[in-house]
Amino acid sequence: MAQINGGLVIGRSANTEPLLDQASPHGIITPRSENFTVSGVRFYNYNWKNAAALGSCSHCFHPAATDSGARTVTFSSLYFDDTVTKRIKYQFPHLAIYYDKDGTLTGKGPKTWATPYLKQHELPECETNLELYDGVVCDATV
Repeated sequence: MAQINGGLVIGRSANTEPLLDQASPHGIITPRSENFTVSGVRFYNYNWKNAAALGSCSHCFHPAATDSGARTVTFSSLYFDDTVTKRIKYQFPHLAIYYDKDGTLTGKGPKTWATPYLKQHELPECETNLELYDGVVCDATV
């Protein structure tokens, strides 16, 4: 199974180049395949423009990518310091299922979920938070 196990991801630092200041990068972009896992990763300094710690669907940046489905990615043991103002920024086609094993991604406890906003995701078990999660986060009852 493909995975990222442990890591340090820094958005900006004291020696950042001017081009990075103009960009809105992601720390990790998850693949367009099932069964990918991200565990034990720490994120710092994602607090400018539309930069985000996580992004979805690698190589799906345009409609010609022909990917039409959401993929499930599992997360655990993540750390976001207070300079991470956007944890997730979904990319085209804005379909993803992020499963949070221990609550470190969603803040809603173990076995919770994050996914892009769609009208049908407006459920009592889910909270819409476009600023931090670019979508909805749902508790373990979903």
